[in-house]
Amino acid sequence: MNYHTRSSEQRGARRVGLALPAQIRIGTQLSLQGKLKDLSFKSAFIEVKNSVYLQMNDEVGFAIQRSGRSPSEPIQGTARISRIAAGEGLAIYFTQMDPGSTNRLKELLK
Repeated sequence: MNYHTRSSEQRGARRVGLALPAQIRIGTQLSLQGKLKDLSFKSAFIEVKNSVYLQMNDEVGFAIQRSGRSPSEPIQGTARISRIAAGEGLAIYFTQMDPGSTNRLKELLK
């Protein structure tokens, strides 16, 4: 796992660079596979090849697969798209997570 911390005056939350599999779900019919690029307690940037179906402020489901002790327990919930970078991926802002996912996110950010 690749960890690095970025500090940015623009962002208040500490961001951690990670390379983990991630998935974006649009409704029940469509999902996009991607790779987590960086993560904070409130948001994430996910590299995806195609975001043609998505727009700013769309609500999506997400799942971030963890490696290590419990890879079968992803960090998952719902989020809103806060930025789309054409050809790179998208930034999501978490809106809802179950308590287990919140705890797994805290562990990952330690």
